[in-house]
Amino acid sequence: MLYREIFRVLGSYLYIFSLVLFVPLLVAIYYQFIAAPEAHPQPHSTLAFLQTVIICCGLGAVFRQLGRRATGELYRREGLFLVVIIWFISAAIGGLPFYLSGTLKSPVDAYFEAMSGLTTTGATVMHPKDFTDDDDQEEIPIYRLIRGPYQTDYTYAGTIDPVRDSESGLIIYSGVEAVSKGVLFWRSFMQWLGGMGIVVLFIAILPALGVGGKVLFQAEVPGPTKDAVTPRIQETAGLLWKLYLGLSVIEVVLLMVTNPAIDWFEAVTMTFSNLSTGGFSVRNASVGSFESPATEWVVIIFMVVGSINFALYFYCLKRQFYRLVDPEFIIYIVALLIASVFVSWNLIGEQIALLTGEMIECDVSTAFRQGFFHLISAQTSTGFATSDFDQWHPGNQVVMLTVMYIGSMAGSTGGGIKIIRHYMLYKIVKNKIEQIFRPDTVRAVRVGNKEISSSVGLTVLSYYMIVIILSSAGVFFLVLDGMDPETALAVNACMINNIGMAFRVAGPTESFAFLSIFGKILSTLWMVLGRLEFFAVLVVLAPAFWKKN
Repeated sequence: MLYREIFRVLGSYLYIFSLVLFVPLLVAIYYQFIAAPEAHPQPHSTLAFLQTVIICCGLGAVFRQLGRRATGELYRREGLFLVVIIWFISAAIGGLPFYLSGTLKSPVDAYFEAMSGLTTTGATVMHPKDFTDDDDQEEIPIYRLIRGPYQTDYTYAGTIDPVRDSESGLIIYSGVEAVSKGVLFWRSFMQWLGGMGIVVLFIAILPALGVGGKVLFQAEVPGPTKDAVTPRIQETAGLLWKLYLGLSVIEVVLLMVTNPAIDWFEAVTMTFSNLSTGGFSVRNASVGSFESPATEWVVIIFMVVGSINFALYFYCLKRQFYRLVDPEFIIYIVALLIASVFVSWNLIGEQIALLTGEMIECDVSTAFRQGFFHLISAQTSTGFATSDFDQWHPGNQVVMLTVMYIGSMAGSTGGGIKIIRHYMLYKIVKNKIEQIFRPDTVRAVRVGNKEISSSVGLTVLSYYMIVIILSSAGVFFLVLDGMDPETALAVNACMINNIGMAFRVAGPTESFAFLSIFGKILSTLWMVLGRLEFFAVLVVLAPAFWKKN
């Protein structure tokens, strides 16, 4: 292992990451020193971000010093290790503002929140604290009961201190709405960075890394194939980020034009979490708090936009529209429509609870808006919600849980297994069945006009085996940790597919604050495994990886 090369790249990366941290630092400075005091009664976080920048720069200087004699050569082994270690280090640095600002008192909670942001999972441990109703207003534990064949009691503490009126002492903000604007901005900004990939951003900014640049790119970009849209990896990375930025600007404008009640802060943070298919919100009731069908439809459109292979946008800009006749794209859109119509149809005439607390009866238009919103939120791995889907018909919940695993398109910001893998598996199984009664027939596995090599096919089958094993193991460990099976199944699906939405005690009206320390550590590992699609992390964990050739 060429450690000096690794230290050199890590040092450069941390310098760039410290520059990224200046963005939320400026937001925190604005709300503390420029905006009107009534615009930000929440605790300020300027000092926390300043301290984080200093720590990040200091670590960068240490790593650059350790790698000062590096020759500039980066090979596959070092590239794979760099991708994995960059994600874990980024979450550690990214979690510092949560911890140093006092927003989250536990380092484990801060790390969980940061990893959830960077991996675009969107699972949060930010939960309002409960207090007694008497004059003392003492904090009390939160109690939840999950009824059913495996009735389970959950008792845990809230994580977010409320903002109280200075005169009356009454709570005026609680939950995420009681958190510093700078911290909330950073939380959503991390999702935006992680959506396209922090390593891909690094490649786009840093001068060419030679062989290592391609290894880094292929290790982070999701999907079984890693085709670049241009001959040079650095050019591809830069182009993808330009497209990503352009689409983000378009969504911000549309949100503010279609809903004047949305200010720039809400529009930007919602876009960061939406286009990245992340799901963090700056309001307790998520997107439902705006009570605007227009806002919900804009969010629906950009959830789909973020879940489509970004290479298709590049081809459309080049007027190569024939590229849209792509099996993965067609199957994905059809699957979204069929599942969305199924869920919507089951909602017609049903009473549902909005996250704002209001009960409504779904007419046809409301049912289709709610059904499309939540099904697409689940399949694209966004995790936004407007109503309590944990109270919906079990059939709808099963469909939503299923599409979490089905996932979106490869090369997108979405999570899940990816449509292309399902299509490849279908072709592989179809060919195998045909070979049973036609053993002399030799057929190549093709996706569109491309022939899929046996090595790619084996990788796809291995991927499915890994998903099955880790999903089973995750549920098993969570149940052993005291979680009821239904919640454990939903939480595991949430983490491994980077969704952010789950059921039962982790439903849309709750959070993941109920997880034990073990549950949070396991979930954090599952998040990064799912975001890097298992292989990069598992390779680094293999003993043979560390042996000298």
